[in-house]
Amino acid sequence: MPNIGVVVVDMQQALLAGATPAYRVEAVVEGINRLTAAARAAKAPVWFVQHAHDEMLAPNSPGWQLHPGLVLEDGDLAVGKRVGDSFHETPLQAQLDRQGVEHVVFCGYASEFCVNTAARRAALLGYRTTVVSDLHTTQDKPHLTAQQIVEHQNFVWTNSSLTGNPISVRPLADVLKAEFA
Repeated sequence: MPNIGVVVVDMQQALLAGATPAYRVEAVVEGINRLTAAARAAKAPVWFVQHAHDEMLAPNSPGWQLHPGLVLEDGDLAVGKRVGDSFHETPLQAQLDRQGVEHVVFCGYASEFCVNTAARRAALLGYRTTVVSDLHTTQDKPHLTAQQIVEHQNFVWTNSSLTGNPISVRPLADVLKAEFA
């Protein structure tokens, strides 16, 4: 069993559509499908995390559903969460450990919030952590464009060290070649 797993964070319809659609969402979805297909072919587990919050993200509501372009398969695992941290009061860590995962690869929505929190928490928990640099997204904010936020987060992750366990930031092509070839 491989010691790597893929975690797709909050790629939900209400979050991605919103008043302003998420940056490069179709390209991100296409890339996530390539990443998860490669992981499954390598017998690596895949998780889809879904945020449940208010009416917009009520469980099983249309907005709570994952982007319709994402490919899910029977062996994939689901994790529900109620805050930005995919590990907080969820079974994610126990599931990763049960599957023997030591290296977690993250992608999804929103770069500066839920993906950032999940990646940092994974590193703090001692997992080897990778964020796929071209497979996370967000929307424009009043002070920065979505593209600037994505670039900024890639810079921050690349240049931060959490308790000596840095977050690796690599494009999809590199991750596929290095981890799932």
